[in-house]
Amino acid sequence: MERAAAKASFAGIALALATAALLLAHRGAVERQSFKAFYCAGAAVKDRQNPYLVEPLRSCERRVAPSALPAGYVEPAPLPGYALIPFAALAMLPPKPAAEVFVLALVIAVVFAAYALGEVLPVARAGLLLAFAPLALLNVAYGEIAPIALAGVCTAAYAISRRQWTAAGLAVCVALIQPNVGLPAVAAVFLFAPRSRLSIALTAATLAILSVIAVGLDRNLDYLTTVLPLMANAELVASDQYNLSHLLYAAGASSALATLLGKIWFAVAASCGVLVAGMFATRLHRLALVPLLPPAFALLFGIYVHDIQILLALPAALAIAVQLRGRAFRTIAVIAVAILIAVWTQRIARTALVLDAAGVAGGIYAVLDGPVRRRVGGSILAALATVAGVLLLQHAQPPVATAQIVTGAFRAAATDWAPKAWAAYLRATPALMASGFWLKIPTWLGLAFVTLGALVVCAQSAMPSRSGSRALRLASAQYSVFSRRYD
Repeated sequence: MERAAAKASFAGIALALATAALLLAHRGAVERQSFKAFYCAGAAVKDRQNPYLVEPLRSCERRVAPSALPAGYVEPAPLPGYALIPFAALAMLPPKPAAEVFVLALVIAVVFAAYALGEVLPVARAGLLLAFAPLALLNVAYGEIAPIALAGVCTAAYAISRRQWTAAGLAVCVALIQPNVGLPAVAAVFLFAPRSRLSIALTAATLAILSVIAVGLDRNLDYLTTVLPLMANAELVASDQYNLSHLLYAAGASSALATLLGKIWFAVAASCGVLVAGMFATRLHRLALVPLLPPAFALLFGIYVHDIQILLALPAALAIAVQLRGRAFRTIAVIAVAILIAVWTQRIARTALVLDAAGVAGGIYAVLDGPVRRRVGGSILAALATVAGVLLLQHAQPPVATAQIVTGAFRAAATDWAPKAWAAYLRATPALMASGFWLKIPTWLGLAFVTLGALVVCAQSAMPSRSGSRALRLASAQYSVFSRRYD
């Protein structure tokens, strides 16, 4: 009876997510967002044109989502060639049906991720799916692709738990659709799950070949040497960036210094994530957690980070909250889960607050232990506290309203690189460069708590204290069902 109720809850949440996503697509909300850039870049690939130039992107975006924005406006699609191939297939459909197929794929990815993660962590799948819901629907509303990468890392963890090494290698490479977050996960699995190396190597080679087929060798070189640096320069001023480069630039550092230090930090943070994943594999014998941890490290002040990508830190946050022992450490881990689930940067609306509350309640219920009554009470308190925090923070620093986004004159030639035109647009739009520092603090704190929590788990495994021995035995018993699957 209990299992039937759990399955029904999971199915109901999945259906609600799919319904909400399809409503957004049906109303045209999705195609007005980043989806239009991906769709039009896919159309350029399909037509053997350059997807990284102002034209044909600009003309296509105007057809897909007519707007009153300046004539020079174009949103770039800074994805490698292999990631544009699915959008080339979608571009065979008209924009609205393509958007509906796209959002349905995003929902399926999130549902699959929650199902797979439920096999790795001893928590309720319905709670996991609820925890994913606020950021998943934010990705749907903005037409973004982070849920696909989420499915990749969670499926890789599931495959490793089943000792399916080929599937693990294939799955983790799916996360490369978001290279800045997926690459550390791929590196960790390659290093610490040796039997997956051949699969990863073959998949990576296949993606490289597909990129050349899709856009040509010259355009792949342009992507690496020109498009990515131009995009980094463009986003340096963007107020929605969570990276160290933007923070340093806003504090007065030169663009060259801020960019350099941001790259160095990303390399260090991503390497630390891979190293900690290796410690989990060797000290804790939790090999299935290896693909989950590096994305959280890479997202802490990492390169090209937006609120939509914080979704990829949730699996690590949930895993750490389950794994940590000691009341103080577990409390901090639970707080990290709550503040990473909530969406802090979007303007207050009743639906968004209800979604945040439901997501936090589901995630906290999933990671708390003890009697059901205690878990329900704790999850309700956490949800109310998080919503109160969102309201207070947005009262102190309201997000930018649509009416405030006024763009001055700027130009973009048809043969310009799209990221260059995007930089001109941002710099001509003061509201998009306004500081959103306070709205980002909860997310930065959550990511910091997760990374520190991972280090504490490693330290606890090396030197278990007497006071923690009982908790360690409980944690070991909790994981006993899963540990036999780890290599």
